Amino acid sequence: MDQRHSPEALASRLVGELVQGQGMNDFLHRFLTAIGNAFAAPRQTLYDYDENTGRFELLYFSGYPASHRSELHRRMLKLDLQRAISDRGPYWSGIPDACMLIPLYFQDTLEAVLLLEPRGAVRELDERTISLSRIVSRFLGLFMSSSRLPVNQQWTGLSRTDLERAREVQRSYLPAVYPESRRCEIYGHNQSSAIVGGDYFDVFRERESSIQGVVADACGHGMAAALIMSTFRGLLQSEVRQPGDIRSLFTRLNRRLYSGGDLIQYLTGIFFEFREETGELRYFNAGHFEPLLMHADGSFSQLPGGGPPLGMFRDSEYAMHARAAGPGDLLVLFTDGLAELRSPRDEFFGVGGIMTAVSRRRTLPLRELAAQVLAEAAAFSGRPDTDDDLTLFLMRVR
Repeated sequence: MDQRHSPEALASRLVGELVQGQGMNDFLHRFLTAIGNAFAAPRQTLYDYDENTGRFELLYFSGYPASHRSELHRRMLKLDLQRAISDRGPYWSGIPDACMLIPLYFQDTLEAVLLLEPRGAVRELDERTISLSRIVSRFLGLFMSSSRLPVNQQWTGLSRTDLERAREVQRSYLPAVYPESRRCEIYGHNQSSAIVGGDYFDVFRERESSIQGVVADACGHGMAAALIMSTFRGLLQSEVRQPGDIRSLFTRLNRRLYSGGDLIQYLTGIFFEFREETGELRYFNAGHFEPLLMHADGSFSQLPGGGPPLGMFRDSEYAMHARAAGPGDLLVLFTDGLAELRSPRDEFFGVGGIMTAVSRRRTLPLRELAAQVLAEAAAFSGRPDTDDDLTLFLMRVR
């Protein structure tokens, strides 16, 4: 056996990578290159796992052209990833191609699954393969866990004080005051599950006789999500200030956000423009929950239309949609941190829960309405805190 790729050599290499304090993209590239060499697997794919939702997401890939991103998303649906939840050891999958999957655990929590495509025929899970897999699971599981928990700083090189300062900066991105308008009342609430989060909302007046607003949710949590959101905020402000029509706004934003690299960086979001003179509500949706428009009688309309998350596919097109909003109508925007709150009986609060909670309090001032909706959601979950960033945005037409 080549000693450069022995379990001991791999462990030594991975320890060295962990303590260097690199950025996530560079770290994953070096880490997975070392793992790929040890397994003679030139292509690797990393699937992130969200324990709260039970969903897997494509996070990183190496050895494929960037153009294969959409194909890798489709391929993910054919893989037996659910087996990793109950089986901590490596296993082979023959669908759609011969590949080995390694569940990545930190303590008793599944963090992700690594897929490797070794050269040659499918091999048995011999002692060396199992030993290598355990090392990979231990080290990469630790890294994935650390990237979710900003108080654990071994790989980021940031102190808790640095992260608290970063949170102050991020909080400064949220609107301190809302634009004054004779046609609408506005209120928004945001809370992060970590010291630094990936939810963002803003409302501003960049065009005459209209109010613009946005609610967005970056993939992941912590510093990585916050950096994606910071980039989006800067690009959005730049694009909105450009003269001319906004019909291609999200298409332009998507192309600027798309990295074309291996690290998957994307966000879901809603952008709206309310024209005060006409009452027209124009909006874009990139992979986000459909906006809700509650009418004066308490009934709801869900505003359809949209495209994939921003930054996921380079050539995605996003149509602008429009809807009339009359006096008494209430626009309700939110992120998955609210809709996907779970009760002790493992039930979701859901869009229906949001509708019911808002409708019961529709005559209240928006700040009070939001506070009571969030209190009801917290009581439903039985917890004062959340596992995900949470945003609720309200705009009532006068």
